[in-house]
Amino acid sequence: MRLKHEVMIGNFAIARGLVEAGLELAAAYPGTPSSEILPGIIEFNRRERGSIYAEWSVNERCSLEVALGAAMIGKKAAAMMKQVGLNVACPPFLGAKEMKIKGGLVLVVCDDPGPQSSQTEQDTRLISALFGVPVFDPSSPAEAADMAYYALNYSFENKMPVILRSTHRVSHSREPVAIFPVGKRRPDIKEGVIGLKKGERYRTSRLGIVASGMSFSVAMDVLSEKGIEKDIPVYKVWAINQGRIVCKNGQDILDFMDKAEKVLVLEETDAVIELIIGNRDKVLGRRNGYVPGAGELTYNVIRDVIERAAGETGVLKDRFIPDNTIEDALKGLDIPRRPPKLCAGCPHRASFYAMRYSFPDAIFPGDIGCYTLGISLGAVDTCIDMGGGLNLASGFFESFRQDKSIVPIIATIGDSTFFHAGLAPLYDAVIKNKSIVLVIMDNGTTAMTGMQPTPQTGITAQGEKNTPILIEEIVKGMGIKFLKIVDPYNLPLMIETIKEAFGFISSGEEGRAGPAIIIARRECLLYGKGKDRSILDSVALEKNCIGCRSCLNLFDCPAFIWDKKNNRVYIDDGLCTRCGVCLFVCPMNRQGKGVFGFQDSYFINHRV
Repeated sequence: MRLKHEVMIGNFAIARGLVEAGLELAAAYPGTPSSEILPGIIEFNRRERGSIYAEWSVNERCSLEVALGAAMIGKKAAAMMKQVGLNVACPPFLGAKEMKIKGGLVLVVCDDPGPQSSQTEQDTRLISALFGVPVFDPSSPAEAADMAYYALNYSFENKMPVILRSTHRVSHSREPVAIFPVGKRRPDIKEGVIGLKKGERYRTSRLGIVASGMSFSVAMDVLSEKGIEKDIPVYKVWAINQGRIVCKNGQDILDFMDKAEKVLVLEETDAVIELIIGNRDKVLGRRNGYVPGAGELTYNVIRDVIERAAGETGVLKDRFIPDNTIEDALKGLDIPRRPPKLCAGCPHRASFYAMRYSFPDAIFPGDIGCYTLGISLGAVDTCIDMGGGLNLASGFFESFRQDKSIVPIIATIGDSTFFHAGLAPLYDAVIKNKSIVLVIMDNGTTAMTGMQPTPQTGITAQGEKNTPILIEEIVKGMGIKFLKIVDPYNLPLMIETIKEAFGFISSGEEGRAGPAIIIARRECLLYGKGKDRSILDSVALEKNCIGCRSCLNLFDCPAFIWDKKNNRVYIDDGLCTRCGVCLFVCPMNRQGKGVFGFQDSYFINHRV
C-alpha cells in the first residue's frame, strides 16, 4: 500500500495515531508541551469526517475523569495534559488503575525536561512504575504516532488504562509521518537491540547503551557521527510495564547487560531505568553522577557522556574538539540581555504597574501563566502552582493578623486559572473573611498555552458557540461585597480602585471585611490579531526623557530601547502597540504634576 506522508510535530503525530486507532472521546487541559494534541485530534477528525467528541476541560482532573467515564462504558478515550497536570489528575489516576474498563483509555502526558516552561522536571515514568501502569516512551514524532495507535489498542484489548509519555523534544520536533486509513493497523515497532544483525545473539562488548525516548534518538546520531554505531550495541527501551523494562522484540535487558562490561544509561529526566535494572557497579548513569543529575539531555551533553564512556572503555580514541569560533567572536560583542517578559501592550503589565505603584511594600502572591512574568515588575513575590497564590494570600493574611499587623496583600490569578483552580480557594477566603485583594487578570483566553478558550469565552474546542460563564457572576454568587471591573489601560482608575479595595478590606471589624475583587479586563493582543488596538497614532515617550530609566526599571516594555550614547529611552515602532500606557508611567511626561500622588519621586529613583 502506497502511503501518504505528512510533516508534522510530535503532538499532531500522537493525535493522528489516536484517531487512526478509533478514538471516540478526547479531553484535555492545555499546558506546554502538550497543548497541540487536542487541536490535532479535532483537525484529523474533521479531515476524516469522524464523530470524535473533543473538549477543553476546566482542569486536568476533569479531563481524565471525563475520559475514564467514556472508557468505563466501552469507548476508546484519551486524556491529555503536561507532567505537572498529572499532579492535579492524581486522584482519578490512582483510582483508574484499579478500575475495570470496558473500552480503552490512554493518558497522554508530556514531560518537560529542563524544565523549559514548567515548575519542575517531574518524570511521569516514575509515577507509572510506582503504581504499575504501563507507560510507552516514543523517541520521535513518527514513533509517537505508532505508539499512540498501539497504546490505545493495547488498552482496549487488555481493559486497562495506559500512559503515553512524550517529552517536549518529541512533542515539538517535526518529521514526516505516515498517514494510514482509520482502523487500518500501523506496523509494529521493530526496534530491539540496535547494532545486532538479524538473528544475531548478544555478543560481548566493552560498552553497551540503554536508552529511551529522545535520548535514544540523540545517542544514535552521536554514534553515527563518530562512526562507532557498530561497536556499541544499544538497547532501546520501548516501554515500562509493571516495573519491567520492555523492548519490543522481547529481548531481555538482563541478558544484554550480562554481555557488556559497562552499561551507559541515557534517559530523561529521572533515573527510572537505573532504579529498575540495579547493578550499580556496572551501570554508568545519573545515580553515580556519570550523567548529569538534572536538566535536559541535549546533543552536547549526550555527545560528551558517550565520548567519555567510549574513551574510558577503549572503544573510541579520538575526542570531539568543538569549534568555538562563533562563541569566541560573540564574547566581544555587547549584546543586550533578552529575558522573558510580557508582550508590548500586554494589559497585565499595566495591572502590575498599578499594583506596585499603589502599594510598593505590599505582598504579591502570584500564580501560573503569562502573569508569572510580573516577577520582573516587582509585583509577584511567590509562584507555586495553579490557584496557589490565593491560598498563600490567605495564609499571609492570617499570619499578619495574629501579630495584629495590617499589611496590603494583593494576589493575582488569570481568567483560565480562576476556573481551573481558583474557585475553591476564593470560596474558602469568602466564608472565612480573609481580607485580601485579588486581581483577576482577564485577557479573554488561555494565552500562555496557545489561545485556548475558557469557560467565559463561550466557545467549545471545535469553535462552536456555547453558554459563557462570566467571572463576575461567579464572584457575585459567592457573596463578595467589593467587586470592580476595570480596564487596566486606564492606569489612574486602576490605581484608584486598588487603593479603594485596600481601604475596604481594612475597614472590617478586626480586619475581617473579606476579600476585595478587581477584574482587570482587556483582551490579549495576540488573541485578537488583526484588530486595530492602537489608542494613539504615535507614542513620543522620548520627547521629555531625562534618562531616569524609571520606565525601563518599573514598566519593562519590550518596545523600550535604551540609547547608551545619548542616555535616553526611545521607542521601537516595530514593537510598540501605541497603547499609550507608558505616557502615564513616565514622570516627565506627567510634567512633574504628580498625577498619581506623592510617590513619583520614589519611582524615579527606585531600581528593581
